[in-house]
Amino acid sequence: MLGIDSFPTSIKQIQLFCLVPTAQKLALMFLLAAVTYGATGIGAMLLMTLLANTHLGKDGAGKHGISIAESSRLGGVAIAIIVIVYIAGLSLMSPYTSGPERDDTFLYLWCAVLFCCLLGLAEDVKPDFLTPMLRLGAKFAVLGALFWLSPALIPLTIGVPAVDFLLNLPVLGWVLVTVFAVGFINALNMADGANGLVPGIALASFAVFFMEYGRPMDGALMFACSIFFIFNVISGWYFLGDTGSYGLGAILLGYGLLGVADGHFSAGFMAALFCYPCVDFMVSVIRRFRAGRSPFSADNGHLHNRLHQLIRLRVRSSVMANSFTGLIISGSTSGAVLFIYVVGLLPPDSDLWYIAFVVEFLIYLATLKYLTSIQPKTQYADVG
Repeated sequence: MLGIDSFPTSIKQIQLFCLVPTAQKLALMFLLAAVTYGATGIGAMLLMTLLANTHLGKDGAGKHGISIAESSRLGGVAIAIIVIVYIAGLSLMSPYTSGPERDDTFLYLWCAVLFCCLLGLAEDVKPDFLTPMLRLGAKFAVLGALFWLSPALIPLTIGVPAVDFLLNLPVLGWVLVTVFAVGFINALNMADGANGLVPGIALASFAVFFMEYGRPMDGALMFACSIFFIFNVISGWYFLGDTGSYGLGAILLGYGLLGVADGHFSAGFMAALFCYPCVDFMVSVIRRFRAGRSPFSADNGHLHNRLHQLIRLRVRSSVMANSFTGLIISGSTSGAVLFIYVVGLLPPDSDLWYIAFVVEFLIYLATLKYLTSIQPKTQYADVG
């Protein structure tokens, strides 16, 4: 994420692709879907295209501080439909039995995911239908119930002695994990804005889970996120919306906690995999407290906003500037963790992943400090 101001001149050649007419963008998206997944990919891409062109769930230009065009907030709805169709087809054509039917932990987890999706859908369809405090309270209630009914999701050790001691105190451990869970989902929602940022993090995460466990649901989620990732990066017509960020956040949270609790992944691995949304959320909350504002108020001080401001000075296409922002951040964080995992440089249950997390954290702080120092000199300075 450092050194963005020294982009190579060849970027001018790359950015030209985003100046092509809409028909050519569609052709490119369908081609990539066909090459990657065949007829199934084409069908999923068609669904994405049709849903993106409905009038429901349209987001105003500039809502996220990055996008300058009207986009659809129904990306999460599209992903949910694709996953449901995928799993339904698999169940009908094979003896596959879904996780909720096999294990109560997965049943409770998917009930919580469904509730989070519906909570987000209400906001996507009718903004401000529910007050922020009501949404926050609802998430605390449903996630608290999830961990109370499924204590197996609460890790008893994360490799930090003081925290491990607290986690082993039943009620306190439940409180700590519930607070963390609500914060994590809000962090993922707050990061949604740059093309390919949250979708890239989700895609890398589900790729890890699918390679580790081989569960059909993980494969369905990886497939749906792949199609959305292609659509989102090339066209910029979609955001995940609250449905997607709440739903994917709840799934990633549950999978991550269960993986750590079962000993398949270290907490350090998950910290490195989800570094950006978590760190950016905490820094944003601290920044707003220091400015005397609500910690949940919107502003353009996120690293992805500031990085986009810099890239926009060098890239003529607004969509490509947005996509470069998301790809750079997701690729250098979750993408790098996926690469290390795939090549086997470090086992996923190693506590040495905390070092990777610290490196990501330091790069984040250094990049944010650099961007903050130069942007007051430009017309793109954050004034929030």
